[in-house]
Amino acid sequence: MIKRKILNFSWLKNSNWKNMALITMICIPILYACSHTEKVLIPPRVNLKSYKAIGVINFSSTPKSDLEEYVTQKYIQTVQSAQPGVRFLELGSKERVLTKIGLTEIDLDAIKSIGDAYNVDALMFGHFAATDPKPNVQLSSSRQSLKAGALIEASLITKIWEIDSGVVLWTNSTARKKKVAGLYADTNGNIKFGASDPEEAYGHLVPELVYANTADFRSYYEYRKVR
Repeated sequence: MIKRKILNFSWLKNSNWKNMALITMICIPILYACSHTEKVLIPPRVNLKSYKAIGVINFSSTPKSDLEEYVTQKYIQTVQSAQPGVRFLELGSKERVLTKIGLTEIDLDAIKSIGDAYNVDALMFGHFAATDPKPNVQLSSSRQSLKAGALIEASLITKIWEIDSGVVLWTNSTARKKKVAGLYADTNGNIKFGASDPEEAYGHLVPELVYANTADFRSYYEYRKVR
């Protein structure tokens, strides 16, 4: 009778496990080294360079003020800084433009008429709104002094229309709040006034609003993990 010899392979399993563990320990650092982070340039969401000329109506404002020209110029400057070479044609105030084409509102007919009158293929218009300063009075815990400040709110809404179809190509709305320094008085009769007038305060908000509103026109960098 032939005796069968039973072989014990447990040592092999042990050996394989150790080998796999060793290979894993070697491979993980290699794979990690192959994976790295790259700084990638992301193009702007909206490319305005594709338009031959974009007509710009002076932005309106509430309340009515000299800020209209300032907001318009700041907007053009910011967009052209983000996309050099964009061609803007300044058309003047909304009233002037509508008077020239014989209409009273910016609607489909007006958009097409503006395109014919000024030879532009897109139209940009926006509205800046600011609230009156809201008083904020604070009495110190010791009741020895009184501070009176103010909070103002402002918003900017912008639209771009395509002349041929009259459709809205792009629109954006941004809003900001800003504290304005105010009156300070103590029990000794000392009074200090540290704020500027509302016009100046609104003016300080404009660059922030414009920069936020034009985000879609700027390219930006993003860090991405690649292998």
